[in-house]
Amino acid sequence: MEQRKIRAAGMPQYSGQIVKKEMAWARPDLVERWLTKYEGYWYRAKFEILGLSDDPKTAAQLGYYWGLLLPEIHAQMQSDGHTITVKFGDFSREIPIPEYAAHEIITGLCCRIGPDGAAMRLSGIGLIKAIQFIDNVLNFAGELGMDTEALKAKRPN
Repeated sequence: MEQRKIRAAGMPQYSGQIVKKEMAWARPDLVERWLTKYEGYWYRAKFEILGLSDDPKTAAQLGYYWGLLLPEIHAQMQSDGHTITVKFGDFSREIPIPEYAAHEIITGLCCRIGPDGAAMRLSGIGLIKAIQFIDNVLNFAGELGMDTEALKAKRPN
C-alpha cells in the first residue's frame, strides 16, 4: 500500500447517539464515505458526551446561528440577487430578501430534523437537534458557495 501523509487536522467530526450499547450515527452515509476513503489507515478517535436529547440548546449555539450564520447567509443571498415579492392590494414589488425571510428559508430547509425528517422550529429543539440544525445550515452555506471552513472555525465547542 502506498504511504501518504494524512493531516490530523483533516479528521471530521460526526455526531451520533448511543443506542443499546452501540453507536448510531446521525449521518451514517458520511461516516461510511470517510471509512471507505481511509481503508487500511490507523486513526485516533476522541469521544465526548454532548448530552441528552432533551438538554436545552446553549446560548453559544443560538449566538452562532443568530449572530454569525444567519447574517452571513442573508448577505450571501442578497449578493446572489435573491428577492421576495411584497404585495398590497393591486401593487406588488420585488425587494431584496430581508433577514426574516432568509431565516424562514433556512428553517424550512435545514430544520427537518424531527422523526422521518419532520419539520421543526429552532424555538422547539434542544441541544442535540440544535447541533444537527447547525450542521445542516453549514451544508446549506456550502451550497451557496460560501467558505464553510471559515464559518466552522468560529463554531463554538
